Amino acid sequence: MDDLKRNPLFQNVPEEALRDAARVVTQRHFAAGEIVVAQDAQGEALHLLTCGVVRVSRVSTVGRQRVMGEVYAPGVIGETAVLSGRERSATVQALGEVTTLMLHRTHFQQLLQRHPQVLWNLSVMLVERVTFLNDELIAFGLNTQAALSHVFLHLYRQRLAAGVPEPATLPLSTTDIMQRISSSRETVSRVMRTLAGLGMVQATPNTVVLLDPEGLGDLTLEEADPAE
Repeated sequence: MDDLKRNPLFQNVPEEALRDAARVVTQRHFAAGEIVVAQDAQGEALHLLTCGVVRVSRVSTVGRQRVMGEVYAPGVIGETAVLSGRERSATVQALGEVTTLMLHRTHFQQLLQRHPQVLWNLSVMLVERVTFLNDELIAFGLNTQAALSHVFLHLYRQRLAAGVPEPATLPLSTTDIMQRISSSRETVSRVMRTLAGLGMVQATPNTVVLLDPEGLGDLTLEEADPAE
């Protein structure tokens, strides 16, 4: 019940809705590196992430992998395929020990019909996702600096909201960044040097430390390199 109350899907719902959900969810445990849901598999259930963090990635038709981002507990995984009845659009992999509450499509449909607040919460989540994707498209369409700033700030805010220690220390290597913005190593390294020169970030082989998150968000297009 406590795990359900913390999940955004069940915020401010009646106690009856929590009890109904608690009766039908199944707790699942995943080890680091284990696949929670796989791209192109049938989406018969969604997962309420109650502990840990997962990485979402997608392989294109030409075999190129792109990392879409992470989901931190409490969160929701796999609801799109459950709603659409289509195959999974991405793979979700546990980055450490992960615990979820699995909710099958039939039970999910019943909850949505019986408890309008759950449906409202789902609508809010989907609107927030669309808004984020719109912002991402704008940032990625500008230049590499804007794309990196978007990726860094989003991950920082996720870690901050999840209560992760040292949220400004992002666990990102150059390869990780390349997979997130589909850019070359040379371009990523060049823009990282620019951001470091502006006093915004400090990079190590496996981390990016945000020195000035607010300043990173305030970077103007004039400060970005138009060649990137």
